[in-house]
Amino acid sequence: MSIYSYKSDEEKKTFLEKRIQRLEATLERLETIGMTSISSAGQSKSFRNQEDIRMELERAYREYEIINARMSDDPINPTFKEIVVCDRKHY
Repeated sequence: MSIYSYKSDEEKKTFLEKRIQRLEATLERLETIGMTSISSAGQSKSFRNQEDIRMELERAYREYEIINARMSDDPINPTFKEIVVCDRKHY
């Protein structure tokens, strides 16, 4: 495969599984600290918005479901895919 080719369904599924785990861990950390920024001793840190993480996580779940359904020969309606995941035509 060249560097510009699309990933196979199996590769994309594995990538999404790892992404979901990372997003869940990030969301959990953000919920634990309960803040968006912190400063101490003249240094400050900003954290991502929890709602942004939730939206990304929801999208990753939907993408995973679509790929998993396609791999088990039970494809999801492409109109549904376009509305839920993305309206890019090449997606």
